[in-house]
Amino acid sequence: MKAVAFILPLFLLFGCSQVTVSNTLNSDYPPIYVSIVTHNEQPRSPSDPSYSEDPKYFMHNRDATVEFARLLYSEGVKYNFQSDWDFVLGVLKFDQGSHSTGDKNVLRYLAENLGFEVDPHAHETRYSYADVAHLHEEAEVPVSQLAGGFIALPPEDSKLEYLWNPVRGRQFHCEWRAEAVWGGGTSNHLNEEQLWVSGIWKPMDNDHFLTHSEHAPLPHIGGYMRGWDGLRDLLDHQAAGNLDPSMLYTQTVFVPQRELARPEYVDQFRAELSAITDEIADGRVRWVGLSEVLRIWEEEYDCAPNQFSYR
Repeated sequence: MKAVAFILPLFLLFGCSQVTVSNTLNSDYPPIYVSIVTHNEQPRSPSDPSYSEDPKYFMHNRDATVEFARLLYSEGVKYNFQSDWDFVLGVLKFDQGSHSTGDKNVLRYLAENLGFEVDPHAHETRYSYADVAHLHEEAEVPVSQLAGGFIALPPEDSKLEYLWNPVRGRQFHCEWRAEAVWGGGTSNHLNEEQLWVSGIWKPMDNDHFLTHSEHAPLPHIGGYMRGWDGLRDLLDHQAAGNLDPSMLYTQTVFVPQRELARPEYVDQFRAELSAITDEIADGRVRWVGLSEVLRIWEEEYDCAPNQFSYR
């Protein structure tokens, strides 16, 4: 098996200190950069349905993903679709493309036709991040160097420093290296409130995840509360003048894969989009992909670290 391609983006090749473009935003209401992120997961038990073993189950989720992505695209919303190994294996086994996607598999359609970001997401129980990235390459989508989710706390379980180094494949002869991380959480997602942080910073190490260090290798994109309530909370802070116009603020609306096939969920999601039409029109909310917001952080904010914690 060939090794996964590795291309360094400009902000890591040259370092933020090389950037000469400064943030020129003068608004009294600094924008909130919002990303929509979906995860699909590996089966938790042998009795769970499997994307790679059940073609009907896979195609149902595949088609729901296409329809949801089209909704986002029609509304000018950006999207990060993050897959663990099971879904990508389903793509490779069952998705030969369809007329509605231009004869492309769902991952290629998201990336090539809609311009969305497709990232690896790995629990690393069987397949490492390198393996999942390799499967994405086999599905003919650009290999993302963003790790879509990892354990950040407690320190003894943290995967941060593990992701500082090249990750080797367990199922394939391949290697992959993270260049940025998103979605730092806790074991079993318990007591995560201390990780409800907006902004981008470079976590110092496993023991000091919430401490920024210029010498640390990986920027982390904060997701705040990861939902519409979190966005509403940040908008309240924005309106109250609590956000610094010189700093970058991030928010994630997290969408589990299982919700995409529920019409009532999609209808509610559409209603949430309609509820912030004014904020979008005046630039208070800006839709971004995760790699896109990293570029904005570099080019418009000179990589200034920021942590705005839920309070």
